[in-house]
Amino acid sequence: MIQNLHIRSLAPYTSFAVLMATMIAVGMGHSRAAQTKPTADSAQSYAEGDKLFRARCGYCHLVGGTGTIMLGRRLGNDRALLAQRTDLTTAYVKKITRVGINGMPPHTRVEVPDNELDLIAAYLTRPASVRTQTPPPPPPTSTNGATHE
Repeated sequence: MIQNLHIRSLAPYTSFAVLMATMIAVGMGHSRAAQTKPTADSAQSYAEGDKLFRARCGYCHLVGGTGTIMLGRRLGNDRALLAQRTDLTTAYVKKITRVGINGMPPHTRVEVPDNELDLIAAYLTRPASVRTQTPPPPPPTSTNGATHE
């Protein structure tokens, strides 16, 4: 009888543990499916990397940002804007993003998921030949809510 009572008192905790384990398993499976690596360096992946760089890093690393100002003081104005540098490597961009350096805090995989960091690093380290190409035109937008066909 006492053992049966003990088992019943654990039932809410067991139910909670099963629920949490299920949610974690579903969430992990979803995040793995959503985090696909870019298959090749292409104009589209560089455009996506540019967009992510502006959204995730631009506050500090675009013109007038704290990161740009600090890099300018430390390395010179010619190396202050990350998107214009040609001396960065993918491994360096990823490492510094994750661990931080000087005044830059580290960024977790929650803040910048690996798949997004891959695109950002590919954008920042793109070849010189791609840097001179004009970006693809943005998709047409509508001002009145109608779709373009």
